[in-house]
Amino acid sequence: MRRSVCTLLALALVPAFAAAALAADEKKPAMDAAAQQAMMPGEHHQHMMKLAGNFDYTIKLWMDPSAPPSESTGKRSAEMVMGGRYLIEKYTGTFMGMPFEGMGVLAYDNLKKSYVSTWIDNMATGVMVATGSCDGKGTWTMAGEMPDPMTGGSAKTRSVTKVVDDNHFTMEMYTTGPDGKEMKMMEISAARAK
Repeated sequence: MRRSVCTLLALALVPAFAAAALAADEKKPAMDAAAQQAMMPGEHHQHMMKLAGNFDYTIKLWMDPSAPPSESTGKRSAEMVMGGRYLIEKYTGTFMGMPFEGMGVLAYDNLKKSYVSTWIDNMATGVMVATGSCDGKGTWTMAGEMPDPMTGGSAKTRSVTKVVDDNHFTMEMYTTGPDGKEMKMMEISAARAK
């Protein structure tokens, strides 16, 4: 008998709890269309997918613009994450005879209408941040700053990444010296791994 009374009481309270839950939901502001649009991946995120996958790369580095570049090779893996909103890329290889690893994140900020990238690697302790645009055909032009161990400050950078075809891309990076002149400091040629 006691169990029946408890069961009936619990069943009687279900509509009250449901009504309270609905009332609480009605107090929550609904997400408007602009907010929904701002959080959704779109055309620019589709462009980033061209850079996803596993690649072998060759890198050329110019420490002195009047001298030949040093050259090394490595592996790059990249994938779209969080529902196609961000491209995370990881590089491994060698740099000046030492093991190298680096990681970047490329995003398109719907609100700022701009691409944003960050870069970290085991050759520094700072974070490089850049912003820029894509021509819609597979060429990104980004500008930012990177830590400069030679001056203890930062150096301006500009990079141009080009999708050559479905299996190849290149990236060139330039820096601005103390004299205000831009010089090429790096070139990457990447081919999709087979």
